[in-house]
Amino acid sequence: MNADRQIKEFTFSAAKANWYSFLAAIPFSVLAIILFTLIWDIESFHEGRKVFYHSFFYIFIFGIILHELLHGLTWLLFIKGNFKSIKFGLNGLTPYCHCKAPLKAKHYKLGGAMPLIVMGILPLLAGFIVGNGYFLLLGIFFTITAGGDIISLLMLRKINNNQLVFDHPDKLGFYIESE
Repeated sequence: MNADRQIKEFTFSAAKANWYSFLAAIPFSVLAIILFTLIWDIESFHEGRKVFYHSFFYIFIFGIILHELLHGLTWLLFIKGNFKSIKFGLNGLTPYCHCKAPLKAKHYKLGGAMPLIVMGILPLLAGFIVGNGYFLLLGIFFTITAGGDIISLLMLRKINNNQLVFDHPDKLGFYIESE
């Protein structure tokens, strides 16, 4: 970083991310389930709920790994380095993926949104399209678990797409250099 520039930090706590995700989860889930049962039927939802419930442990473990891999693999497409620029780990009980190299904001946004898109929005849409309650619940669950990513994306909305963004090494969020 250039010594003449100031650093502007955009971070938030895991507790804040979890709280906002929890608050948004209730109306989002209720609305999605009501719409699904109006379009399809309650039995389709209950069948999917049973499968989701019985496989939740595997969904949770596989989901954590896939979520962080999607961040890292997407960012890897845009960094001038190699896989050494991507770090995976645990901060307490919270898994994370950290990109050590700066990224253009548009690339940082894409990497931040990828788990939400692949694991949340696409299964949710598939559930609505084919009437599958299991896909619906996968989509709801993984949309909710992307709460921290959604907060980051909201903080990024006013940042120029070509501005360099630095993933924060210790906190949830990022920072930029400003003149």
